[in-house]
Amino acid sequence: MAVTKILARRGGLAQAIAYVVNGDKTEEQVLTAAQGCSLGSACAEMQDAKIRWNKTDGVQLYHIIQSFRPGEITPGLALEIAQEFVREHLPGYQAVIGIHTDRDHIHAHIVFNSVNQLTGEKYHSNARSYYQQIRAISDRLCREHGLSVIVQSEPARSVSYIEWLRQSKGQPTFRSMLEADLRDAIRDANDLGHFFLLMEHKGYEIHHGGRLGFRLRGQERF
Repeated sequence: MAVTKILARRGGLAQAIAYVVNGDKTEEQVLTAAQGCSLGSACAEMQDAKIRWNKTDGVQLYHIIQSFRPGEITPGLALEIAQEFVREHLPGYQAVIGIHTDRDHIHAHIVFNSVNQLTGEKYHSNARSYYQQIRAISDRLCREHGLSVIVQSEPARSVSYIEWLRQSKGQPTFRSMLEADLRDAIRDANDLGHFFLLMEHKGYEIHHGGRLGFRLRGQERF
């Protein structure tokens, strides 16, 4: 099972690439790959493509995250799936891939140029493209490799990370689980938006307002 998210960013290309290929998270960059560029010069090559097509403004990069069910996948298979995903969904787009193994759940990070280096077309992300392309391709690749997928009609399956936590940590209380997940997300987040994304990946719904609230899917109160 892979939970997928996509983020659009108007800056921070070099920082995003550095985060994805961080050696502390990718086993000294063994679990990294690139499409249409070299890992060592990916940022410069992506910038060159933007300049060549005179499309240097607006969204600079997109960041896709695939979070896999704990214990269901190996780092090598996660990298293989991420590479297959990039080849199918992003032909012509320069991309950098990193498989992060520094947490209980293996997750793939994919940062790609907003401008197609072959056609000059800018990538556009919306709800339709997410469900019909990103989510559909990711789910199909998971099935092809014998992994489970989230069934939309069964919301409980989307909180498997929390269920796994309860089993592996001796039934912790909700508050203790939330505090531990908050600490992890704060430590790993690049910015506030990334923090919220990480918490959603962990199975939480978030209430935005004067006071932030968190709850597991299916709970009545934040």
